[in-house]
Amino acid sequence: MKISVVMPCRNEEATVGTCVKKAKIAIKKIGADGEVIVVDNNSTDNSEKVASGAGAAVVKQPIEGYGASCIAGLNAAKWDYIILADSDNTYDFLEIPEFVRALGEGNDFVIGSRFRGKMEKGSMKALHKYIGNPFLNFIFNLLFSTSFTDTHCGFRAFRREALEKITHEENGMEFALETLINAGKLNLKIKEIPVNYYRRKGISKLNSFKDGFGHLVFITRRKLT
Repeated sequence: MKISVVMPCRNEEATVGTCVKKAKIAIKKIGADGEVIVVDNNSTDNSEKVASGAGAAVVKQPIEGYGASCIAGLNAAKWDYIILADSDNTYDFLEIPEFVRALGEGNDFVIGSRFRGKMEKGSMKALHKYIGNPFLNFIFNLLFSTSFTDTHCGFRAFRREALEKITHEENGMEFALETLINAGKLNLKIKEIPVNYYRRKGISKLNSFKDGFGHLVFITRRKLT
């Protein structure tokens, strides 16, 4: 078994090193070969240096956006199982074995659910936890006849052959939804598993109302096309 771990990164010097080290520990624990790829998305701090020093391969992505970073990293990944998660240490890379286990059961695409796991106090704004995410989950499930509890979770895993079938075009936060929609249209086997969620260090890059409205428009538009 060979595993690629992909981490989008923009100004995460305080946490990216920890994330890389955790990913390496998880890969070793499984007894697999692997690589850790950090996608530097125009960081102005020492993220690239910290990531490289921790043992990651660094890919530069000059096109700004969460989706653009993810796409660059996924395209650079070369192994059989591909793990994707943020480099701000809100997700615990030591949970990688759970994703690998789910892929090993025959699933094509595994997505985490923060709402089924444990959320550290302060890890998610009350607006997002009780209104924004539940509302967007409800609309997504209603329009696409699914039953996800956390459509925006950034902790995900793919089989390579499945990932190669999923087209990605969204450079922004809509990437998370686009992946689910396109995987569903391909009738890929998708499994949702619990993940824990922790407080991040630094400033969040989310804009609650702008991103939330953008996601709602995106979901509706994709349903109609």
